[in-house]
Amino acid sequence: MTGSPLISVPGLDSEQRWESAYCTPGRTERVRVAGTEIAVSCWEGGSDRTRPDVVLIHGGAAQRQWWDHLAPFLYGAGRVVALDLSGHGDSEHRDQYTLDAWSEEVAGVAELFCGPTPLLVGHSMGGLVAVNAAQRQTDRFGAVLALDSPLRRSSHSYAERRTKIASRPVRSFASQTEALEGYKTFPPVTEAPARVMNHIARAAMRRAGDRWALKFDPRIYLRPQVLDDFVLTAQIPTWWVQAENGFVDEVMAQRIRDSLGPAGALMRVPGASHHLILEQPLAATWVINLFVQQPRRAAG
Repeated sequence: MTGSPLISVPGLDSEQRWESAYCTPGRTERVRVAGTEIAVSCWEGGSDRTRPDVVLIHGGAAQRQWWDHLAPFLYGAGRVVALDLSGHGDSEHRDQYTLDAWSEEVAGVAELFCGPTPLLVGHSMGGLVAVNAAQRQTDRFGAVLALDSPLRRSSHSYAERRTKIASRPVRSFASQTEALEGYKTFPPVTEAPARVMNHIARAAMRRAGDRWALKFDPRIYLRPQVLDDFVLTAQIPTWWVQAENGFVDEVMAQRIRDSLGPAGALMRVPGASHHLILEQPLAATWVINLFVQQPRRAAG
């Protein structure tokens, strides 16, 4: 990615504390797609119908509220939609989880809420879901952005950790206060706006009898890892973001570059962590706005 003009993000600066985003909450709906009830948040765009609609896809063990502080600032977008994948947030659980099933959920939500060829933006595992959805239905989506989405990881310790998490009960807490204080991400978020972290922690918890528990289904960790040849030659613009301190290492980055072909691009964000949408929200918003506005610039 070189030579791209700067994209302005009105109303944001280095001192932005993101409180104003929560003054524009998304409309919440529940819809049935791919045989499962899915929770959706929706932000309406302006009157410019040429702006592309955008679907936001969270990562593993996260939920749609991870986007609440960013969605109102996607100024180049039309309607913005974020969903809870099955097994996450307020959506129903399944007996088994696969990228194909999640991709069907994304396609179903896009069909219900978006105009033709919406753009897909996914973080971490959500980026893999976005890429997979676009590869399965090449004429359904306009472009794809994957934010620090790692490919297959063969480390025995990684596989062992996934199996261990999937086999034990979801973590619970004696009170909501204890739950909010005990909320953690993997890898741990070391620095993020306090309002953002408090918001997603509250959204991640549910009342379970006399305790508070995380909402996600631990069995999501049993979903098959992607194959080594997962990334196909891109048929639509496909951007992959590599956070400097994230999960996409140099071997993965080279494989992604080689596989995507001329319609693909790899963008490296210096100093960014895996959870850049939480820890570096200004940089993440800039990248997403650049991605959203780029197709219109090219078309014009």
